[in-house]
Amino acid sequence: MPRTSTGLHTLTPQQLTASGSPHDRVYIEAAPGSGKTTVSALRFGLHRFAAPTDAGAVVALSFTRSATEELRTRVARQWGSASLRWPHRVVTLDTLLCDLLFHLLGEGVLHWPGEHTELDVLDSWRSTLPTKPGRIRPVLQVDCGHVVIRTVDEPQNASHPSALDFKGAVSAGTCTHDNVREVLQGALTADPARRALISYFENSVRSLIVDEVFDANDLDREIFSLAASASSLLTLVGDPWQALYQFRGARPAAMAAYISENGFFTHYLDDSFRWGTDRQAWLTQRLRRRLPVTLQAGSPRDADMALALKWKTLWECDPHVLPLAIKPGVGQVQEAICTLLLNEIAQNALGMQAAFLHDALVTLGLEREVLATTLRPCLQSAITNLKYGDQPAVVWQRLTRSLAMHIPAIAATQLTRKPLGALNRLQLRLANDWVIPGLTAHQSKGREWNTVAVRLSPADAAALAHGLDPARSDHRALYVALTRARLNTLALT
Repeated sequence: MPRTSTGLHTLTPQQLTASGSPHDRVYIEAAPGSGKTTVSALRFGLHRFAAPTDAGAVVALSFTRSATEELRTRVARQWGSASLRWPHRVVTLDTLLCDLLFHLLGEGVLHWPGEHTELDVLDSWRSTLPTKPGRIRPVLQVDCGHVVIRTVDEPQNASHPSALDFKGAVSAGTCTHDNVREVLQGALTADPARRALISYFENSVRSLIVDEVFDANDLDREIFSLAASASSLLTLVGDPWQALYQFRGARPAAMAAYISENGFFTHYLDDSFRWGTDRQAWLTQRLRRRLPVTLQAGSPRDADMALALKWKTLWECDPHVLPLAIKPGVGQVQEAICTLLLNEIAQNALGMQAAFLHDALVTLGLEREVLATTLRPCLQSAITNLKYGDQPAVVWQRLTRSLAMHIPAIAATQLTRKPLGALNRLQLRLANDWVIPGLTAHQSKGREWNTVAVRLSPADAAALAHGLDPARSDHRALYVALTRARLNTLALT
């Protein structure tokens, strides 16, 4: 067995016990900064090398690419690159769901339009197909083993592709991760799909480790149950206080009931290594005990990072805060171009990347290399013009004229609407000699800085005055924001 780079003597008793727990069903509840990634990586390696000749894979899952990459890096550092030799892997939950759908298609349990068995799976349609606001949403459903295209009437307006464009893309073998979930949800109402997926786990996965498990929705829990039915080892890691994915159907209370009802042996990690001051430790303890707290006031100059629950809140606060994402609502192509501008500003001022740069590149049909070589002079020229006071409308006209020469996907009609609000906000930041980065609580999850300034809304301040309730999604998001600092958390004035 490889030697880990993290010596066992550096682990706490809690971490040692949780890492080496011999039970088939293990739940590890991990408070902020308690070493859950370390424990998950150690448990991965212990399962990986416990039966080196077993063909079954050890698979670790998380919900975001950044969290997955962090866990993958930690596993490789602690156990060596051989620990991740196929079929053993650390992937997003979406990747596993795609594998399961491809298995059902390959086995003939499901039939895709055009009989595709491999699909091109996108993060969202808005990066590939034109979308517009409306209540009619095209979806995929399962009818007698066949994937069919239908539409549903949503209660509220949202941006969707047209039914015709959707049908053409799906028939060509393209869908989104949301569509993968729709199909699996429909397929699992029938026994053939359930039997096929249990067989998949029996034959190919001997241990499943799931990080941030309280972000799981009903489909995710169903997948965990199928793995358990196949006698796969199942380790669930998470914290009900840090569940943020309610927008994709996460139900923390349902996850807690699932753990309670299915015989999981529970380990607690509540000794935090993050807190570098008694004050920060005190703050976190009071928050978790649902007691009122009052934050010390501070300015951007006092902090390393500014956080809020919404991007809009960050853009409306002190202009020395540079939010790392454009506030939605300026148009799909316009938002992508403004994201390229924001990325250049953030790189120049902070050495950081805009939060949704990848999405912007996909929307514009660009490779990252084109951004670095061909487009950067156009973007830098626009930033210089904004900085020295040129009118945003004039800057936009010049910039889009230059970009249209390099981006075939841009049509002139798409650029007639000028995102003047976004450009004005960028120009306001460029007038400052220094800025600090700003993120939402969702984007900050799993990360830490020495001093964090949190922009509180009146509702946030009222919640702190009465004590946070982990049953409320907005309170959980606020808890995440308030537990990112190693040394001090301030109320941003």
